[in-house]
Order: sequence, then structure tokens, then C-alpha cells
Amino acid sequence: MLNASCLPSIENSKVEKIPMPNNFPHDLFVLRDDLIHPIISGNKWRKLKRIIERVKKEKILGIETYGGAYSNHLLAVAWAAKLFEIPCILKVRGEELNPNSNEVLGLCQNDLVQMIFLNREKYRQEKSTYGILNNGYFSIPEGGACKEGIEGVMEIGLCLLNFDVIAVSQGTTTTSLGILLSTPPSSALWVFPALKGFSALDEMKSLAIRWGYEQEYNHHKHRVQVFSQYHFGGYGRGIKELKDVLVNDITLMPFPLDTVYSGKAFHGFITEANKVSQHKRMIFIHTGGYSINQLT
Repeated sequence: MLNASCLPSIENSKVEKIPMPNNFPHDLFVLRDDLIHPIISGNKWRKLKRIIERVKKEKILGIETYGGAYSNHLLAVAWAAKLFEIPCILKVRGEELNPNSNEVLGLCQNDLVQMIFLNREKYRQEKSTYGILNNGYFSIPEGGACKEGIEGVMEIGLCLLNFDVIAVSQGTTTTSLGILLSTPPSSALWVFPALKGFSALDEMKSLAIRWGYEQEYNHHKHRVQVFSQYHFGGYGRGIKELKDVLVNDITLMPFPLDTVYSGKAFHGFITEANKVSQHKRMIFIHTGGYSINQLT
């Protein structure tokens, strides 16, 4: 078990230069948001921080949220519930699953967590639920895709001045939207969806409209470049294939990566950076996630 008893802290995050061969044409950096906490790391804590503060301040009974079988969001919420002593309900996509179906779901289990496994249609209907429910719990949409989540991610923009390219993995698009809205207009935003057949720009627009950022999104959307070919078969898939790629190229494992989001996105980031001839300052946003080194 990881030593994860400490509270998450954004102050742990830092910008590091990524070591690359001398003939590499760009200066590459990484924002190590994975250092925020061993489990409640990266964008997970940035999206949850304001919600946890609200739940505590308003004395809300508990939290409820949604995620897939390998959801780092579910894992982060479960551990936040444990550390901050908040009861929570995790609604998991897939009625065929159980708490022991994989290591991620296994790590979600603690005394304050109840897991409910939904069929895919019911999950689709509920996954965007937001606000205080009849049971007194606060419902967080899938992946933390709400106003508090976007605002939390927008704080990342304060760390991302003077970069030509900002790269990030993409799930619900909450993180990529928050970064787009808070970074300089001169920076391109490269996004790497983890889902197969995902309409990144449509999802970002839909999220922006729902939470009141449509005008800002329309002003900045030209900065987004979508690389949809690095999903390795889709969400939660291609784990062995991705590991083979990362292990065989030492430049692709300069820090721990997970197999659902950051590993796929970082592989795509390095691959696409190699295709750009003009010198650029590029930064990869490490959104955390349970480490590829632990998912063996």
C-alpha cells in the first residue's frame, strides 16, 4: 500500500526540464502535478479542492460521483473521502464489475466509501449530475466536470507563461478547457484524448456552454490541436502495448506515468514534438494518475 496518509498540496507541484538527447530540437518541460499527492494527484486534486472546501464549509453530508473501471477520479475521490472524513458514494460504469475487478477499484475501498455498479445506460443518464441531492450528498459529475473543477484547473495557467506549446491528456475535457481559458493566447494547446472516437472540440464546447464559458472558448478554440491517434484502443485498453512502448524507449519514462491517461499522452507528445522542426519551448502537464510502475 502506498504511504498516502498526508494531505494533498498544490505546493508540491513543480516545473522540471525533461532530459532529451543533445540533438533534440526543442526545450521540453513538465509540470509535475503528479507530485501533489501519491493518489489524489494532478488535475484530480485541482478539480476536487474547491468541492471539498465547500462540502466542509457548508457541512454537506457527503459526496457522490461517477467513473469507469479504471477511473483515477474515482480513486482520488475515495481517498479524499478517507483523508477528509467525508462519506461518499462511487457510481461505477458497468454492472458486471465489483470492487475486486481491478487494482484501481480495489484501492477505492475504505470505510467511508459505498460503490454502486450501474449499467451503461443508467450511467450515461446520471454521470453529469451536479449539486446537492435529495440524500443530502453533493453530486460531482464524471471526472469533476463542473464549475469548481474548471476554476481549480485554471490555476494551472499561472504556471504556464512563455511556452509555445502546452500538452495535456484529455478525458472529460475539464482540464484542457481550464488550461485553454487561463493560458496566454500565444500558446498552442495540444490535447491527447484517452477515449477512442472522442469528439474533443465538441466536448470542450459543450462543457464551456454548460458552465458559462462559451464566449471565452470560441475566442480561444483556434489554439487547440487534437491528436486523437494515441488512445491505444480506447479507455483502459492497450496497457501491455503502452508499457512495451515506454519501457523500450528510455526517453519516454523520465518520471512515473499511468496507463490510462498520462502514459499515452506523453508518448504522443514526444512523437509529435519530433515532427516539429522549428525550435519551441514545450511543456507537458502531468495530470497524475496511479503510476504505470505500480500497475504491473
